[in-house]
Amino acid sequence: MEHNKDTYFIGLIERYMNNACSRDEMDEVLMLAEKDPQKLYHALKEHWRGLQLVENDNTLSIAPVFDQATEIEERYGGQAGDDTERKPRLLRKRTRSRFRVGIAAVVVVTIGIAVYFLNQRYNNTPGTAPQVITDVTAPVKTKATVRLANGQTIALDSLLSGTLAVQEDGKLIKNANGQLVYEAQTTAVNHTPVYNTLDNPKGSRVVDIRLADGTQVWLNAGSSITYPVAFTGIERRIQLKGEAYLDVSHNAARPFIVQTGDLTIQVLGTGFNVDAYATGDPVKVTLFKGSVKLSNKSASSLLKPGQQASVKEEIRISNNIDLDDVLAWKNNKFIFDNSSIQQIMRQLEQWYDIEVVYHGVPTTEAFIGSISRDVKLSQILSLLSETNAVHFEQQGKKVIVKR
Repeated sequence: MEHNKDTYFIGLIERYMNNACSRDEMDEVLMLAEKDPQKLYHALKEHWRGLQLVENDNTLSIAPVFDQATEIEERYGGQAGDDTERKPRLLRKRTRSRFRVGIAAVVVVTIGIAVYFLNQRYNNTPGTAPQVITDVTAPVKTKATVRLANGQTIALDSLLSGTLAVQEDGKLIKNANGQLVYEAQTTAVNHTPVYNTLDNPKGSRVVDIRLADGTQVWLNAGSSITYPVAFTGIERRIQLKGEAYLDVSHNAARPFIVQTGDLTIQVLGTGFNVDAYATGDPVKVTLFKGSVKLSNKSASSLLKPGQQASVKEEIRISNNIDLDDVLAWKNNKFIFDNSSIQQIMRQLEQWYDIEVVYHGVPTTEAFIGSISRDVKLSQILSLLSETNAVHFEQQGKKVIVKR
């Protein structure tokens, strides 16, 4: 008996999908959606399984479902209004509301089944891939690792707070706030230093570390630093790739040196930002406090607070820099201030770990705006598209930039 009922409901759904339901049969579909959605789901699924798809045709659209929804609304929604005009006002409002909600429920379930079977078809067809576009969310955790001098790699997010490693020169600790802290165990001046590397890949939260001398470093996504476990010589030297903000512990007798490519940044005690991603753009050093000396193979220069150096072969100094813009990444923001689309997409590449492809010559328009780095990628692309200066095609983690 139950089998006969299933067959009846499947036939009812087929008439519904072919828009051949009578008013009474439509009421049955709505009642089924309200009282037994699982039976409706089953009947819809069986109907979809019975569809004969054209062989080797990879284009199956669910647009007819939306067309049908409009027709149902016009056909039955209007009839519901006409029928209920003769009923008491209180009942009329309730009936029309229930009827329209019922139609919506059926259509939503129908569309859901359509998408499900469309995806199943693509998944089961050799040589084809699901045409499903997924959004890219902002990083919610760090993917950073520490590579010890002995080759061991420690994944930071998988570990609880406490001592992570004990080495010849000191020990590495992860405190309760997630910060990495080095505690030196030797002060021998002539001791050969032991070096570790902190890697913070694309698509990772900002990670911060306190070096053995008390210097604090915030490391942006797509960046790394190599540093000694303990500073034992006459200078304190680290190597940087990518972007970092450093708050250097003052020690006039032992200058702190950051090496990034051919550029050497020498400080005594200061706060500064270094943007040195390997993109072909100039390295940018922005000074917040103290003083730094910059030098490369062909030039050298001193920076004062509020100044920014743009370094390629020459060293160009700019004044009156907006420091909030420079540290937006550290403060979990994107701030675009007359930024080119290439500059913006470079930031999105690092943060969301995406691939960016340009179709045609990129727009020369400059963009101004501010947004949290916690939003989904599509939200930023949508805001940029509203300018009509640039458009995007998002294919998962691949973004195509168009004029």
